[in-house]
Amino acid sequence: MIADFLDALPKEALESSKNMDLQIRSVNAHQAIDAVLSQSVLRGGKRLRPLLTFLVAHLFKVDFKTVTPYARASELVHAASLSHDDVIDNATMRRGTPSINILSSNKKAVLAGDYLLSSVIVDLTNAGNLELVREMSLVIKDLSEGEWLQLDLISDRNYTRELIREVAEKKTSSVMSYCSVAPAILSGANKSTVELCREFGRHLGLAFQMIDDTLDYSGDSQKDQELDLKNGIVNSVVFEMLESNPELFVRFKNGENLQEVVARISFNEFVEKISKEAHSHLEESKKILEKLEVILAPKFSDIKDLKSRIGALELIISYMALRQN
Repeated sequence: MIADFLDALPKEALESSKNMDLQIRSVNAHQAIDAVLSQSVLRGGKRLRPLLTFLVAHLFKVDFKTVTPYARASELVHAASLSHDDVIDNATMRRGTPSINILSSNKKAVLAGDYLLSSVIVDLTNAGNLELVREMSLVIKDLSEGEWLQLDLISDRNYTRELIREVAEKKTSSVMSYCSVAPAILSGANKSTVELCREFGRHLGLAFQMIDDTLDYSGDSQKDQELDLKNGIVNSVVFEMLESNPELFVRFKNGENLQEVVARISFNEFVEKISKEAHSHLEESKKILEKLEVILAPKFSDIKDLKSRIGALELIISYMALRQN
């Protein structure tokens, strides 16, 4: 599935994402920072966020060299959030290998994440587009707020569907939206077009998070199995189960261990429900692409070229849908 998906993408966008240099070359910091990052959160990964950035740049006819600093920033900020998440979640595995906090320590993992965030802001400032520096600062703010909100929910257990959605928007959609917005801004697109791109990324991010939530119960996840349950984190699938079983929800809210509450419960029905909701967000992202096609049509003398570029982004949507199966 992945091979077919990659083969169908524009080669220049794929190569730009694949070959993008993510190494953090530090003059002032100890080489150990670079080493632990390259062995953990910057190791492997699908680089979906940079790829999305390049594909949107392809649609808006933005030179890939121009967009590369922003594509790189999206992956580094994502990696920084993983560094912090692994500490907060007491993780032991990431992408099938020891997580950054295991390779180093909790303190060093936090510092490495902070170092990545500061590097991103410096790099974007040097790139020269202050509007996109501001956009990224808002992403970093959203990531922090999302993690804080999630911690509050773990503590007070007052989960609602709306709050779970807000966490997903801040922790996942914020970065995806940046990937879509940055090329549009670089192209000189008007505000309404930029906001359409923001919505495209928002729906894509929500779908991505919901699908991840379902995969946590597929047995194929490469992170610690049921780590969220161990930490008392209620994701969208678990919430639907609790909402459908009020007596279990009461037990959980009264302080009972989440793993004990959900023991022997089948999640299949709730996985299916969240999968359908994720699909609805993917459908919304398709509708936005249709609007962008109309807006961008006057800039293309060859309509087949435009449809081809739109089609590359539709492949991203199709790839996400296939992850549910």
